[in-house]
Amino acid sequence: MTDPRLDRLLEPAVTRLVAGMTQAIDKTGTQLGMLALAASSNAERQALMNAEYDLQRRCTAVGQAFARDLGERVAKDLQRQQPEGAAYADTDWTALRLVENAEVEETVTAARLTRLLEIDTEASLRELRGYFVTLQEAEPSDEVFPLRPAIVGKALLKAVTQASEDTAAQQQLARVLAVHASAALKACYEQLLAECRQHGVAQAPLLVRKPTGHTGSPGLERDSTRSSTSGAPLTSSHGGLGGSGEAPDWTPPPSMKALGDLFGVALPSPEELQAAAARAKGLAGGGDGSGGLGGMPGSAGSSASASGPAGAGGARGQGLSGTASGASDIDSGMLGLMRRLQSLSSVASGWAVSAPGGLGTHEAPTPSNLIRVHREELLQASGGTALDQMVIDIVATLFDQVLSDPKVPPQMARQIGRLQLPVLRVALRDQSFFHSRKHPVRRLVNRMASLAVAFDQLDDGPGRECIQIVTELVREIVEGDFDRLDLYESKLADLETFVASQTAREVEENAAVAALLSGKEADLRVQQRYMQKVRSELADLEAPAFLKEFLAQIWTQVQVMVAARHGPDSDKAVRMRNASHQLVLSVQPKGHPSLRQDFLRQLPQLMKDLHEGLDLIQWAAEAKEGFFAQLLPLHAEALKAPPPHDLTLRLLEQRLRKVEQIAIPSREEAANDPLPSPSSTTEPGPLAMAATLSPQEAQSAGWVSEASLLDENSGDGSLDIDLSAGDEPDLVSVDVDLPLDSPAPPATGPSLVNYIQAGAAYRMLLKGQWKKVRLTWVSEGRTFFMFTQGHSPSKQTISLTARTLTQMCASGRFKAFEQAQLLERATIRARRQLAALSQPRGSKVAA
Repeated sequence: MTDPRLDRLLEPAVTRLVAGMTQAIDKTGTQLGMLALAASSNAERQALMNAEYDLQRRCTAVGQAFARDLGERVAKDLQRQQPEGAAYADTDWTALRLVENAEVEETVTAARLTRLLEIDTEASLRELRGYFVTLQEAEPSDEVFPLRPAIVGKALLKAVTQASEDTAAQQQLARVLAVHASAALKACYEQLLAECRQHGVAQAPLLVRKPTGHTGSPGLERDSTRSSTSGAPLTSSHGGLGGSGEAPDWTPPPSMKALGDLFGVALPSPEELQAAAARAKGLAGGGDGSGGLGGMPGSAGSSASASGPAGAGGARGQGLSGTASGASDIDSGMLGLMRRLQSLSSVASGWAVSAPGGLGTHEAPTPSNLIRVHREELLQASGGTALDQMVIDIVATLFDQVLSDPKVPPQMARQIGRLQLPVLRVALRDQSFFHSRKHPVRRLVNRMASLAVAFDQLDDGPGRECIQIVTELVREIVEGDFDRLDLYESKLADLETFVASQTAREVEENAAVAALLSGKEADLRVQQRYMQKVRSELADLEAPAFLKEFLAQIWTQVQVMVAARHGPDSDKAVRMRNASHQLVLSVQPKGHPSLRQDFLRQLPQLMKDLHEGLDLIQWAAEAKEGFFAQLLPLHAEALKAPPPHDLTLRLLEQRLRKVEQIAIPSREEAANDPLPSPSSTTEPGPLAMAATLSPQEAQSAGWVSEASLLDENSGDGSLDIDLSAGDEPDLVSVDVDLPLDSPAPPATGPSLVNYIQAGAAYRMLLKGQWKKVRLTWVSEGRTFFMFTQGHSPSKQTISLTARTLTQMCASGRFKAFEQAQLLERATIRARRQLAALSQPRGSKVAA
């Protein structure tokens, strides 16, 4: 049974999405040719050309394939009555088969497409899931929305495979199509959200994603009235043995097994679980089997009798009540204890005082580990099960490392310390905290730490503002309902809003630099479009190939830069256009004396204009020498060759005048054009113009050029400096294979340029010295990056191209300031500490 409004909302949305994807396919076909001309290798160019050719032939079929596959997937998803993955429970051995490599590649490509579609739609998608839980009258789940990116991505992949049989062409097509498809999907989501609100659809709460195939760790079912995200119940990480009265068919989740191995905490065996379940059934009176677990083997409750009043009476200290009301009492008792300890700790340490005077480095004590100090009380309130004890000890060990982390400033360490008990509460109830990098609590703590280390001072200026906003956010968490995960989500969003506003203020301080670099990026788009037009017009011109490439690739940069600085109709712009005309004529045969005289008279001005233009874009000296080494012999040969026919010469000049008449596009016309990849060529090529700044511009922007990087290298091309300086010794060569659901963002290497984050701190090697910099601004096309270093009044601006930044990342001269996020660092160090403690006495730990 579904809401009657579902069809009225979903069908128009599907129609709009299909129309939007049709437009995205058309845009993709337009851009593939331009990208092919700017390709860095023959293989890439050929793949792009094949993709363009196939898409033009099959454009209609591709759109129809997407519409057909999307309709089938949406219909199938609406008919599905259970979450994805649950069907495996009814699968027998005959359903097993080998997976072909092509299927694996298809799955990987679909996952990549899905991720690209999710980047710009994550916020809208979260809201839509809430609305469609209501419309479909389904259980809260990530798979409840039938137009989610996973379904759209698979339909897109089906359409791509219909466009071409060439694998390389399919990859290029998918890469370009994903950009336009993401914009179409975002527009569809936003309109669908507006219509859901207009129809008065209520937004249902969402559940935290739980591992499938089990009901959690053994122990109590927590109070179901407690909520996780937007009012939905949090499932206890220790619940699941009560309810059926049967022997537990439970396997510890992989995350809990990994944590047990990591911290040396033994998990209960299946036999122990069955015995515990039998005791729980006896405590429940053997009726409906709704009782919780009386106690875990090895816990305080395990000594309680399995029957009679004595066994049921030790809910505090000696065991847990086997009734549902006992579970609720324990849960509320645990929450009450945490709030009492939080309040006492706040008053004792001065955390409750939010006056600005309390933010100094030495004006408040270093926070103690409340979980370790009050461990026995917390264990008693939780019921004392083995897994409760494990989680409490793990969180306590993590905060030992968090509060002593050398990179976290004391001011921020105090604020993170205030979250000890809320974090413990979440960890006891939601096991995904331990293994999911996307968990809101984990993200909030890590983000707080990464923001703090980006400031040189936290007692004044922007650093003080950061501590003030964090202090207020933490106060709202500890004084609010910290059972709710949506509370942490909202505070993380508030923190990101603050970072965005603070970064915007810093950009305003450097508005002139940002405007300069944005203009450079806009001119680069203009040059790329102008280059395509000129190259197309010169394609069948009777002239040497290197000369036509020079005019299309290099001289268009000169013309665009002169037009931007002096105007398209200025004397200098006219001279540069005429220079391209005269350059082509200069290599034509000049056997007649009058032609030779004209050539020799015009040659000095031509050479002067060429050198002036090439100096303007700062073309590399080696490339300039190579060009003239090919041009001068042609001039010598032209003086000896017989003159061409007058008609041939007039036709040539007519073609050249047609090239001159090609208007340079405006910035608005080229605003949506793609930019060349910063790493697409070993030569600067089209990026040379973008990286060309006058001395005054370079000084005001704190410009870091590629040439300056080469100057820092030693004579043999290597960098004569220790690139590992500043690295934390205990994290340099550590095995960071932690039981988390996604890989960690890179801290070094070329891929780091794709993960840098506003407000975060990085280390940059400049002029032989490591500097801590903070990302302030990125241009719209990610061609330029601007960082700030230091604090007022000595704050400095550092700006560079994406190509230069990529080279610095690849050579180890640009790194993340944090080699790992805070909670990951804490886990790594805790593991080493426990490993050292577990070694026999007398044995030596290898250095």
